[in-house]
Order: sequence, then structure tokens, then C-alpha cells
Amino acid sequence: MKTFAYIVGMTLILSACTGEDRSGEEPFPPTVRTHFANVAADACNFQGEVVASPNSNVTERGFYYGNDTLRVQLLAPLSDEPVFDATATDLKAGDYYVYAYATNGMGTTHGDTLTFSILP
Repeated sequence: MKTFAYIVGMTLILSACTGEDRSGEEPFPPTVRTHFANVAADACNFQGEVVASPNSNVTERGFYYGNDTLRVQLLAPLSDEPVFDATATDLKAGDYYVYAYATNGMGTTHGDTLTFSILP
């Protein structure tokens, strides 16, 4: 009877331990892309994408935009969707840059830098 109880107990323990072994995986900072900057009058809509965030949830995402004298952080709402966007308004005439960024538990990464112009 002890042998039967031992076998049943071990079977339960071993079946609870099955599954995918992810102990060798390490989390990485997210991979981010800057998709576009669409200008409309004195505003610009930006779109970015979190391509991957292995083993760590994204805690913040958005855009940095600016020019020679201006640097602004524009947050995008968090959601389960990888694509995100935000709009900068009341921009003065001139040349600007923008890049998407995302942060997870391992760090912050940036997408490519795009340029755009607001016409007078």
C-alpha cells in the first residue's frame, strides 16, 4: 500500500512540474519601430510599434519630438496592441525630428528617427 501511495504521489508531483522550461531565457529591452509622421497644418500624427518585448511587459511608450531648441516627450496610451500613435499640436513652422520609444523592465529603446516640416 505504501508503494501505491508513493507512486501516486510522485505522479502528481511530476505532472505538476511539466510544461515549457523557460529558465534559460533572459528578458530584453523592447524592439521599437517608428512608422510615420503625418503633417496636417500645425499638427503632426506619429505612429510607432513595439515589435517585441521578450519576457517583460511594456511599462511606457510614446514619442520624442523636437528641433534645435525643443525636445518634447509625448506619451501614448498603454494597451495590448503593438501599434501606437499620438499627435503633437500647435507646432510652429520649421523642421522637426521624431522617434518612437518603449520601456520595459529591462530598459528603454528607440525606433529610427524621422524628420518632418511644418510650413509657414
